[in-house]
Amino acid sequence: MPLIAMNREIGSLGKDVAAGLEQALGMKVRYHEMIDHLANRARIRKSHVISFLEGKQGLLERLTTDQLTLRILTADEILSIAESGEPVILRGWGASSLLKEVPHAVRVCISASRRTRVKRMMERLGADDQSKIERIVDQNDEAERAVMRRHFHIDTRDINEYDVGYNTDRVPVARCVDEIVEIVRSAQFAETDESRARLRDLALEQHVRAALRTHGSTAHCSVRVSAKGGRVDLRGTVAYIEQSEACSDIAARIKGVRVIENHLHISETGPAPRDE
Repeated sequence: MPLIAMNREIGSLGKDVAAGLEQALGMKVRYHEMIDHLANRARIRKSHVISFLEGKQGLLERLTTDQLTLRILTADEILSIAESGEPVILRGWGASSLLKEVPHAVRVCISASRRTRVKRMMERLGADDQSKIERIVDQNDEAERAVMRRHFHIDTRDINEYDVGYNTDRVPVARCVDEIVEIVRSAQFAETDESRARLRDLALEQHVRAALRTHGSTAHCSVRVSAKGGRVDLRGTVAYIEQSEACSDIAARIKGVRVIENHLHISETGPAPRDE
């Protein structure tokens, strides 16, 4: 099924391109459902999830939100949706980075010049204060770039992060949609048994990471996870043998896991201390 990961700049008409792809390919943009689910899983307010994803967290939110847990859960949500087989457009969220190893995922960037985007936002908002709109555009750009650097280690302006990019200064929305549809339907991006297997492996890695991070006994363990064909490899360092055993037990419960290879290093000797 079609799978598109899209990054867009404010005022670039990326929403219009996504809407055109929805209609042309029978796809669905996933956004609000993910926010609701993430908020429930992380047990935080929806507003905190939105500010995290948009890179607009204030000091209080940064201090009171577990950034690593939210990042891991976000990745898990993205891969879960991608793995479902539903024809979806994943807009933002670091999806273009998380899906770069999936051969049938088309990674798209929709952009435009700052001048054009400011003009469009002024028209959209009915504003006549150009300097104010320029600040809004600049702040949005910096926030988006910061969150992608911080949490997904990518530069959103690097064209190598995408399969195709469009500048809507001169390329109209309809042309963008037509060309992306052609790419999605091309043999080069066809979904195959091998591409589905790679997506399953990546999704399984994120499922295990999320399970380990959200379980009380393993939440603070430093574990690297890799998966291939249902075989899950755990590496890193834990304090006690009980934590190593817990990591194996928790990972083994995840659907799709067939074999656990536990290569975790134990840094302490003796049993874990008991709570009095």
